[in-house]
Amino acid sequence: MPTGYEFSQELKQLMFNVIKFVESEKNGSVIPLNNVNDRLVSILGISTASVKRLKKEMREEENRTAGEKENIDQAKQDKENQELQTTRRLRHPRSTSAASSFSRNLTTTEPAIPVARPPRKRAHSGRPATILSEQEQENIR
Repeated sequence: MPTGYEFSQELKQLMFNVIKFVESEKNGSVIPLNNVNDRLVSILGISTASVKRLKKEMREEENRTAGEKENIDQAKQDKENQELQTTRRLRHPRSTSAASSFSRNLTTTEPAIPVARPPRKRAHSGRPATILSEQEQENIR
């Protein structure tokens, strides 16, 4: 464990589940490797529906980050193309070469691990809204 850092009880429990599952597979896999959802249910100690929700959220986050990366790459590429066209026009003002169709492809494929988003709070926490009398409202102001 990193020094100076304490894990929450839930995270420790998750780690214990992973350790227990890995140790149970010393002599061979208990659940077939191609049965991903059942393996995740067993490793994480959560329901199948929760695994499916987590996988869906992970895919959405991957798609969102990939889209943002594509937008950034496209903006960089457009800027470089514009700079290239500007410099070519300055060097050869009458030339109409194929510089406008020139583009460098700077995309790199790196496997990215999506960052989990915090849970969204839905409405209120079940507690009824606090209703104050006029006098109490005046005291607050």
